Amino acid sequence: MTSEQEKGLLAVLAAFQNGKRINDLAEAKGALKDMRIEVMDETGETHRMELATAVERAANPIAGRYWNTANSTPTAAGYYGSLQALRELPAKLGLGRYLVTDDRKKRKLDPTDSTKYADGSPAALDGTQGQCMWCWNSFIANIFTEGGTLVKAITFDKPIGNGVSARIPAGGTSWLGAGVMDRTNTKLCSVISEAEQFRGGAGSALNKASCAKSPAAEAAQVSMLGMPATQISTTNFGTYARKRGEGWEANWFVAQFVAEFLIEIIMGTTNTQAAFVAEKDTNGLYQGGFGIGVTDMPDWAGYNGYYPVVPTKVGLEAGDGVCLVPYNLPASDGSTYKTFNIPVFFGLVHANYGNLWRWVRGMIMNAGDKSEVYISRSMYAPFDPTTIEGKTKVAECPQTDGYIKRKSYNGLCCMPTEVGASASTNYADYFWTNAKTSKGLRVRAAGGSAGDGTNAGASAASAYNAAAATLAVCSSPLCYFEADPIVEA
Repeated sequence: MTSEQEKGLLAVLAAFQNGKRINDLAEAKGALKDMRIEVMDETGETHRMELATAVERAANPIAGRYWNTANSTPTAAGYYGSLQALRELPAKLGLGRYLVTDDRKKRKLDPTDSTKYADGSPAALDGTQGQCMWCWNSFIANIFTEGGTLVKAITFDKPIGNGVSARIPAGGTSWLGAGVMDRTNTKLCSVISEAEQFRGGAGSALNKASCAKSPAAEAAQVSMLGMPATQISTTNFGTYARKRGEGWEANWFVAQFVAEFLIEIIMGTTNTQAAFVAEKDTNGLYQGGFGIGVTDMPDWAGYNGYYPVVPTKVGLEAGDGVCLVPYNLPASDGSTYKTFNIPVFFGLVHANYGNLWRWVRGMIMNAGDKSEVYISRSMYAPFDPTTIEGKTKVAECPQTDGYIKRKSYNGLCCMPTEVGASASTNYADYFWTNAKTSKGLRVRAAGGSAGDGTNAGASAASAYNAAAATLAVCSSPLCYFEADPIVEA
């Protein structure tokens, strides 16, 4: 041992001998915010942290991601808060499939077999035991900027950040990704049934002869049995949902926000059509999107006139999985016309994009000299989409079409505020508007349809139509909240 090494060793020994037990230390002075502690974080390295921050985060775990605003990549630059909290977020939120009765009591289904309850007893998905819903527990959504980053994070105790924070009540949306109509009782449903009572489309079988590439008459794509309902206005969808009682609606904008927001945080991307990656990343987090999904339907008009093509039972076998489920669309000769890989996000079929547009309730855009977005703060109150009276302005949209570069989370509206991106940058989804040539009140249709290709995605938004519009490509998923999702804009 050299003399220098000996001196170093003696210094270490002296420091050890002169060390004090915690009880021997003098009381700390000053404000909590000025105190620092040494911590070992999830990387295994030691770092300093403000004591106040450590106390707050221990009591209020943060699960989030952040995006670098200096570039246009849709992939999150990293995780924000606790890595462990982000890993455990889907379980803490209780994401998955449930049956929910009209009094909004939910019962969990088996995570791998949606035909059974979690206790193993058989579950009926035809509406006799409740509606087929994809549910979440209450949480606080936080969206804010920090330095050169955009942070999206979930907490459960207290809000964080300097931007938008909103407590989201426990609730759910149809795991089918579309609405089903009870034609007998004129109620919006979320059921899996091929009974006449729940015939999809416009409520009647299609005329096979009117479409050159139509499959057989008994195929669901022609009979519309076991299919989602379309050709209903967003206003009527809302009326039919509210017949279930207080707390039920048709894709209220807060429910639409929840699906968009959770996909972004959990998957770590704003591009839902990014390639699907089955494996988690090196941090044990989900990564990637769900691919093209049901957005590249060839000659949809010639096949069945833009009516639904994917039955509600498709994806049933996925349970609460995060996966792709192949579905073979039948051709006129009985062969396969097209194979879709159906996205499933913790049991949510279609992962909030493609297949059919989703009308959004509770929000309108006033297309005038500006395109101003208004929300209704309370879901439990009456909603009239033909006026801005009594509503709160939360954003302004561009008046030209384009891929979405930025969107507003103010009021949880999720509406575009800037276009100019592409199919692989920023939000990677398209915004359709005719505000420059057509003035008046418009409703949002979200997610895109089977014919929209790379324009579709969870953030995709069309503001072309008034609330009275009825389209073969538009449905509206049933949703509910256990408490009124009041938005403080």
